[in-house]
This record gives sequence, structure tokens and C-alpha cells, in this order.
Amino acid sequence: MHLPSIVLCCCCIGYIFEVSHGFSTCTTTTTTTTPSTHASYVSILRTALDSSYYSDPGEKNEDRRRGSPYKDWNDDPRINVLNLLTQRAIQSFMFLCESVRDPHSGKWMEDFFETKNQLEYHGTGATYCTTQFGGTWDGPLLAMMEQPKDVVVVSAKRRGRGHGGWSKDNPFLEERFVEFNIDIDPVSLTNRILAVREQIAKEWVTDLDVLSSANQRILESYFAHARQAREKKDTELQSTSTSVAFERTAVNILNNHTGFAVAEGSPLRKGNFDLVYNLCTQASVHRLLKQFMDAGDAKEVSYAWLNEFYRDRVADYFDGDQPYGRADDFVEELLRSSPSVIRREDGKMALADPFGLAEQIIATRDEIVSEWKEAMRQVPADHQDGIQRILLNKQMEAWGSSPSGLGGANSGFQ
Repeated sequence: MHLPSIVLCCCCIGYIFEVSHGFSTCTTTTTTTTPSTHASYVSILRTALDSSYYSDPGEKNEDRRRGSPYKDWNDDPRINVLNLLTQRAIQSFMFLCESVRDPHSGKWMEDFFETKNQLEYHGTGATYCTTQFGGTWDGPLLAMMEQPKDVVVVSAKRRGRGHGGWSKDNPFLEERFVEFNIDIDPVSLTNRILAVREQIAKEWVTDLDVLSSANQRILESYFAHARQAREKKDTELQSTSTSVAFERTAVNILNNHTGFAVAEGSPLRKGNFDLVYNLCTQASVHRLLKQFMDAGDAKEVSYAWLNEFYRDRVADYFDGDQPYGRADDFVEELLRSSPSVIRREDGKMALADPFGLAEQIIATRDEIVSEWKEAMRQVPADHQDGIQRILLNKQMEAWGSSPSGLGGANSGFQ
């Protein structure tokens, strides 16, 4: 029994798709189709062709009239690398405070930013850097500078049951506590966070080169793995079917690079690298989807398929606390996805090519890396032209000096 022509056409499309992406050998298998198998083929195909990404024919046009829901990284606080830089500077500073036995400053900052467990949080898009203070990179720091000096009262047990060598079973021993004050100066905290932020920005100029190098090796590694898999016997292929689609080289390159560095890196450098890698991947997807939406009907199928793929997985790969390596996991799942046949609004059939979309994301990621490197080089100038002038005025006011004497009657320090 022969399959319907449309099924054979789809099978051929899948065959051509594999050959066009560099697989060296192909084998043809003749399959005898029973009536039940034939029915299942037709059922699966009909389901694929009848599915529409737009339940309402006017929904797509309405989306275009409103504009793309996706923005480029410099217009979207959620994927802006400068906001991530501020977030990681704050987290790194909290870690440094903890390491010198000053957890109280970190606790004060967590209370001010209305967040918890920042030392354990490994993710992007912290609310205090995206929405809480206006979505600008300096918003949380400017708001913190405006806070008055504070005092944290710490109470510690001086003596009592089970303390200072006393028996814990003595019911007559009174417990005594000693209290001491810890001064919190938000202006001073901001100044030190800015120093950490500049150090991380300097590291990211180098680390983004590492990211670019690893990014350019993905497809080469993917094809090498595919060729090796095809050369193996069937039994060997089954045992390696769960292996990765490509080598994860980014962390190894970073380790080799930092191992020979003269200056010591920031305390959370590997975590910073993983998060900037993850955010760069997300920003690449957003840029690509925006380009597809702006292109109109020419990219209708690509936009519909990638939009659904991304939205179904954004919580698993990008939002909230994430394990390491999620950027590579996302690209790997995209590379492993099968081509899909989609019916367009005009009734014609079109093929969504996940591999081609992965290629475009990888290329877009290289573009964004170049832009982010330039943004990191500008960080010291951004500090000097903006927040550091305000910071110096605040410090001079605290010292009892008049900042107006340096730059005019009302201008402050210039």
C-alpha cells in the first residue's frame, strides 16, 4: 500500500533537510505500510496541517498594527546587559560583605530592595533592576543613595546557659546580652558597588570574547557529533543517543583564560559569565523575533514557530533561578527539533526549519556580543558622567562643604 502523495512529499522534505545540513551518508529504507499505520500517518499529518498559530485570522495583522511585542536589548530593561551588570555588582558586593563578616550591610540592602536570598539567586531579571526603580541601570543605586544613614542594632549573647563555658543545664544562670550598633551609610555602599561594577565590566570585555569563541564552535561541533553518530553501528548508536548535540566549550575556555590571568577576578566570575551567556541568548531570540515580525508575510512561518517554541520554554531556560548551562541547553533543544509543516493563512503549506533558526540565533548572538563589549568599555565613562558626580555632591554635603562653590550657585560638582 502506498502512502498518499502529500505524506511522501513531507518525507522527502525531511530527507532533503538532513542532506542539506552536511550529513555525509544517507540510507533509504523501504517500509511496508499496514492499513492501521497508514491511518496513523494521515492522522498525524492532518493534525500538523490543521494547526494554526493564529486562531483569529485578524490576530496577526492586529499584532503588526500594535508593533512587535519584542524589543531590542537596549530598549527592554529585562534583557538589558547594563541592568544585569548592576544586579551582579550588587550580588558580588553582598558576597564580599559576607566574606569579611559584615552580613548586616547585605541584609540592609536586601530589605531596601525588597528581595531575599540574593547570594543564592542565580538568574537574570531581578525586579530591582528591571521594574522597581524605573528599569534603568542606575535606578536602584540612585534610590539607595537618597536613603539617610541608618543604624543596625546587633544583639549577641555574652553569657548564659551553654555559653562561655557555663553549663547549659544550670537553671539559675541568667542570660546576658550585649548590643552594639553598626552604621549603614548608603552613599558609601553605593560608591563601593560602583567600584565592583567597573571591575565586572572590565572582566566582561574579555569574557564576551570567550563567549564569541565558544559560540562560533557550536555548529562545527554539532556536525562533528552528527557524523560520528552516523558512522557508529546501530548498537553503539543506541548507547550514545542521549549524548549532547555539541561540546560545551565556553566554561573550559574561560577556565583556561582566567587560569593565566595576572589580576584576580571578581568572586562570582563564573556565575557572571553563565548569566551573561544566558541573557545574550535571550536577547538574540528577541531581536530575531522582532526582525521576523517587522518582515511581515515573508517571515510569517519563522516567527510563528520560533515564537511558540520560545514562549513554551522561557520559564524553563531564562526566567527565575536557573542552573548553569541553560543557554547551551536551549540551543541544543532547538537543534534537535524536527522540521514542522505549517499551514499559512493563505492556505499554502510551509516548512519551519529549526536548524536554520538556530543558525540565525547563533549569528545574532555574535552581533550582540560585539555591541555588549562596546557597552562594557563605556561603563567607566557612564559612571563618571552621571552617578559619580551625584555621589560626590552627596559626600561633600555629608562633610559639611558646599558643592555649589565648585560649579556655580546651584549646579553642584561639575
